Order: sequence, then structure tokens, then C-alpha cells
Amino acid sequence: MEEIRSPLADILFQTLTQLGSPYAFILLGVLAVVILWASGRIRGARVLSLGLLLAWAVMKVMKDLIGRERPAGEQLTIATGMSFPSGHAMLSLVFYGYIAYLLLQHGRSNIQRLLAYGLMLLIGLIGFSRLYLNVHYATDVLAGFIIGGLILTVMIRLSKPS
Repeated sequence: MEEIRSPLADILFQTLTQLGSPYAFILLGVLAVVILWASGRIRGARVLSLGLLLAWAVMKVMKDLIGRERPAGEQLTIATGMSFPSGHAMLSLVFYGYIAYLLLQHGRSNIQRLLAYGLMLLIGLIGFSRLYLNVHYATDVLAGFIIGGLILTVMIRLSKPS
């Protein structure tokens, strides 16, 4: 990663990684749940809340059990706790992936579809930012995406009427 680093890329990836931070998910999660609830999508609001809480709990337990240290070398952002799995990757896939799913399922306009595809790109960029900023190994991010994908799959199944 050192070969592709630049001051502009540092700023870009430091900014992108914040969209996968706990603060972002607290703020955006509450906002999304309120919007879903207010628009009558109560099941979606419940599923999103449950998915985020489940992902957070799984991430916390796994980090505590595995206890993998973060990569050596200069970190370009503040990262605390253990490395495996990447919580940013896992929670980004769960949150932004579910919002993208809802937009693709219920969106009627091309702008909503475009936003859904943009969220999918954002998920990948957040994962890459963790590597670029030297706070995770590739296996941490990959595991975060895999576990997040499993949780997202459950969320999608729960969203469909019985």
C-alpha cells in the first residue's frame, strides 16, 4: 500500500473509513430506522436494528475470542481494539447493503437504483480503506465481508413476508 500512498489518497481514505465507524452507524442507523418506521416500513426498521445489533455482537465476541493484533507499521488513522474481523467491513456490508437492498426492492426511480449501486461501491471502498490505512490485514476485511454477508442474507430473508 505504501507504493500507492499520497496525501490526497490519505485524506480520501481517512474520510471514507469514517463512514464505517461506530459513530456513523449510530447516527445513520437511528436516522434510517426513523425514516423506515415513519414511512410504514416497520418490518424493515426492525430488521435493520436487529441486523446492526447482531453484527456488532458477533464482531465484539470474535475480536475478543481471536485477539489478533493490528498490523505493524504506521497506521494512518486511529484504530483501537483487536484486528480480526474488520468491524468496519462487517457493519458496512450489513448497514449499507441492507439500505441498497431496500432501494433496489422498493425504489422506483433510476436515482434510487444509482444510489443503491453507489452504496455497494462504498462498501468496497470502506473495506479497502482499512487496508490502505494499515489498520487491518486483508483476511480481517474479507472475514468482515463474509460474516456481514451472512448476516445480510438473514436480514433479507426476514424482510420478506412469510
